[in-house]
Amino acid sequence: MRRLYEIYEGAESRREAVPLGISWSALLLGPLWLLLQRLWLAVPAYSLPLITVFRVLYVYQAGIWAYVAALAAHNLLMALRARSLMARRCERNGLSYVATIPGTDRANALAKLAQVGGTPLAEWRPRQIVSVPDFVPSSWRGFIGVVLLTLKAAFRFRLVLVLVSLLVSAVFLLPAVLKHDGTANGFTQILLSYTLTTITALLGCATLWLACGTLARDIDDFSLLSVVVKPIPRWQIWLAKWTGIMVLNAGLIALAGTIVYGLMMARANQLSPEEQSKLHNEVLVSRVSFRSPTPDISEDVERVFKERINQPGVRELGEAFVRKQIREQLQSSLMATPPQFERPLPWVFNLGPDARKRFAGRPLYLRVRFYIPSTEYAGMNATWNHFWGIGGEGQRLVTLRNSFGSDTPTEFAIPSEQIRDDGKLYVRYGNGSTYTVLIPPENGIEILAPTGGFAGNYIRGLVIIYCWIGLLAAIGLFSASFLQFNVAAFVSLALLLVGLSGGTLKSVVEQGGIVGLDHDTGAVKEFNLVNRLAVAIYGTAHTVLEQIVGFSPVAALSAGHAITWGELARCVGLVLGVGAGGLGLIGMLVLTKREIAMPHK
Repeated sequence: MRRLYEIYEGAESRREAVPLGISWSALLLGPLWLLLQRLWLAVPAYSLPLITVFRVLYVYQAGIWAYVAALAAHNLLMALRARSLMARRCERNGLSYVATIPGTDRANALAKLAQVGGTPLAEWRPRQIVSVPDFVPSSWRGFIGVVLLTLKAAFRFRLVLVLVSLLVSAVFLLPAVLKHDGTANGFTQILLSYTLTTITALLGCATLWLACGTLARDIDDFSLLSVVVKPIPRWQIWLAKWTGIMVLNAGLIALAGTIVYGLMMARANQLSPEEQSKLHNEVLVSRVSFRSPTPDISEDVERVFKERINQPGVRELGEAFVRKQIREQLQSSLMATPPQFERPLPWVFNLGPDARKRFAGRPLYLRVRFYIPSTEYAGMNATWNHFWGIGGEGQRLVTLRNSFGSDTPTEFAIPSEQIRDDGKLYVRYGNGSTYTVLIPPENGIEILAPTGGFAGNYIRGLVIIYCWIGLLAAIGLFSASFLQFNVAAFVSLALLLVGLSGGTLKSVVEQGGIVGLDHDTGAVKEFNLVNRLAVAIYGTAHTVLEQIVGFSPVAALSAGHAITWGELARCVGLVLGVGAGGLGLIGMLVLTKREIAMPHK
């Protein structure tokens, strides 16, 4: 098989050939390959991290496959760095680069150079910053070359080494510093929620910095000028840089995600048998959520509106404001259950026509989160008594009683045998406490039913995080397309803050504009042209941003909620397609029209 060899030459015509590309012997032999190649300095540099990882896996009682995965990742990194290690050894031994020569093996490459008297031929390739594999089609060689340059820049800036160190430290040290309380919820909060949130924050910040720097700095120091003069369109340069960043992030997310998953599986055995059962039934599982539909109260709103509108001083408040207040009052009455009262209407959950068969013998969980009115204060020592009736008409009612506090999601098992033949499940509630209980229908009560395993759900969650990182990379490259590095970083952060300020956009839409706001009613006094434009612009932005930022994989994984393939496809389409794609199109257009060689201060 033919491959390329870098030829190094020293005193007394001493020559050595270094093969380009991945080293299969290093991949198979691992640290032993370093000894065979006499790379004495690299032996401790590569062996000590592997020994450290093995030691950590031993402490956490990891399985054999965790050791195999760690060794494979270590050997792969060494195989990819083999050419660089051997080239540095040649340079330390006083050898200098001569040429890059194709050959069947090292001896063949050295013989070719000897046949021409040691003077390289013109057709032999000079030393390149990156080497694109020969099997890549000619139309894609420029694109792949920029991708490799982006990856090389990340390694050159020591970004990869720093990120790997921070990610591994966060994954291992965070659970060691923050001790859980021995419960399944505390275990999940530390090992899953905190670590994944930290990983996302670290990768997000690093991605923004790298995306701004890799393009803006190339433009500022005119490095990009040597690329744009080649036969590669500028939009491909922009897309290749985004691709290079995402290739790097894919490896980092896979590394960190694998470690988190392995630690969870290994440390789950430290919990008590009862908590282990709760962990595997409520967290390490994929469960679909069913909510009771919110009743339509439009007719009731209109009926009450007609009764109140003619009362003194009501019409001056505005019809829209009055209707809004009436709707909120009626919704509050549906949510509230007074002390020692039973909720007049049961919640009806439609689990599907074949739900009775699908969930037969499998645990169902009712997840409840209630609040108390702002006018009441229960105190820290308040006691709560909740009574539940599972079943509808014609069924034997299964009654449950429990006690849990407000503002905290609580789950408890309910019998799946109470599902009716039509797939509906009725849940009744009685408030045995001394305070009013508010249970919102949209996020206060839901039924969780198992649909699959945790591993697939976990991978889909990591893919959603990956999509978010892709959007951040697009934001950074978009800003760097027309701004210098410092300004591009500032603008990227500003765009990120705007994307997270959905509450401000929503308030503008609810109050009807931005000009002439009445602070007593919370609405504008006059719906003029400016307010109409503001509502249209802010409403559109809020709708789009709400769809884009509406994915929270960490919360879903921590609660055992299923991340369906449909949700994943919608995330990819909105976050990458609409968000990153829209910014990418604008960034490519700006970079295409920008004068790269323009001198600047």
